[in-house]
Amino acid sequence: MIKKKIKIITPYFGEKWPIWFDAYMLSVSKNENIHWYIPTDCTIPKRYPKNIQFKQTKLNTLFGEINNLFEIKLPINIRKFCDLKPAYGEIFKEEIKAYDFWGFSDLDIIWGNIEAFIDDEKLNKFDIITSREKNIAGHFTLLRNTNKINKLYQKIPNYKKLFEKENFQWFDEFHFNNYIKKNIKNIKIYWEKNLLNVENNIDSHQEFHLDRWSWNFGELNNIKSGKKIMYLHFINWKNSLKKSEVIFDEEPRSFIISYNKLHFKQHHSVQIVFNRIKNLIFGYWVRERIRSLKENNRIIRKIGL
Repeated sequence: MIKKKIKIITPYFGEKWPIWFDAYMLSVSKNENIHWYIPTDCTIPKRYPKNIQFKQTKLNTLFGEINNLFEIKLPINIRKFCDLKPAYGEIFKEEIKAYDFWGFSDLDIIWGNIEAFIDDEKLNKFDIITSREKNIAGHFTLLRNTNKINKLYQKIPNYKKLFEKENFQWFDEFHFNNYIKKNIKNIKIYWEKNLLNVENNIDSHQEFHLDRWSWNFGELNNIKSGKKIMYLHFINWKNSLKKSEVIFDEEPRSFIISYNKLHFKQHHSVQIVFNRIKNLIFGYWVRERIRSLKENNRIIRKIGL
């Protein structure tokens, strides 16, 4: 059991929880030594894990508070939270004052056993711990709750102007990431390996698999390889996940994660084979190759080659 106190900050706005939210809460509940803070405009569930703290608010209200703090004018765009993540230590200063570490993350996640990957030895040794190898991960990064670390984002030139830009600026995974790399000798950071799902050497993105992941009482496993991961980030499955059989109140001990639903019963082998064939023609990586070719052709036409 870790002794350091950790709070992960995950704002979510959209007035309706995603279809997988009960499974998300269930996976959070098994990481009982870690706390989550979720500002939201959604209805607070009647029952939820004791290690989640909800704050019901409006996006305009929260952005107004941030504007006052930084003396800026944020565009009303939920994507701007990704730009603001490295500044959460100051934005949510009151909420994290009793904690040793604070973190930023996303909601399109099912958690495994975090303490199997992050222990007190790492927390004592490092000031930043992230889940992506040699890069800051916007979906999971922990930072030591000190004035020095909480103000690192201010080292980035024109950070206020980047916050104010209408479109998402990749402040967390580009600007903040590049600053960390340039100043690595002065920052104690753990980013030695990927702690989440990786496919084709890319984390978070994956093929449209059936019965690929299983969650078993807090442990998250790749059914095919048997490998355990700290969490599943299903960034490209968000639009295809249409159903979830997982209900938090019922406290199921296990469930299966496919690209289109969270469920309890495995698919028939014929369905799995058919899906694999379909992926060879219409799958995610096929679509990505086509998209990449189109983009390359567009660039070639633009420069007149």
